[in-house]
Amino acid sequence: MSKENKKGKSVLDALPSITMVKPSEPEITSIRKTARTAKNTRNRKKGPKETVELSPDQQELVDIRKKLGLRHQDYAIMLGIGLPRLSSYIYGRTASVPDEVMKTARQLLAENGESSRKLQEKFERPMSEIIAEWETRLGTTSDAEIAGLIGVVTMTINRWRKNETKPDLSALNRYDRIVNLIASNIRQHTGQ
Repeated sequence: MSKENKKGKSVLDALPSITMVKPSEPEITSIRKTARTAKNTRNRKKGPKETVELSPDQQELVDIRKKLGLRHQDYAIMLGIGLPRLSSYIYGRTASVPDEVMKTARQLLAENGESSRKLQEKFERPMSEIIAEWETRLGTTSDAEIAGLIGVVTMTINRWRKNETKPDLSALNRYDRIVNLIASNIRQHTGQ
């Protein structure tokens, strides 16, 4: 029930009327930019990043991963440990690396070092050259088609073509194997 004043009118009747006006597009854009800036400011870490000195084993673990050209996820799987555990070793959050992990890492390097070196040599070219080679093998120059075939978005192919970014060695090798497989299937179906 609404409250009434002495003259019998509702209190709401005494309030001035308000007309809602839709903000203009520049005002909306300004509001969105302000909100984005505030969000980005909150997400930034405060202060300079501290550099942690790694133990010799931790540094060796990092160096082996780089020599093998593996993503952190793949490296953790090959070492038989979880990604958080690997991260604690390579970012210096633990004092040392267990002997069994170091033994496995050294064994991986011994078994895969030569093949990793060959992969690095194969893919040390600019990404635009690798894309051009894939186009030839696949018989297409469409970014969208190449992206669909190897499982990335078209914008990624565009960035690769401009040499703005390049996937890590293990991902690059995986994409190259997909291209080889598709190219082989194309040749079989066309009788070449």
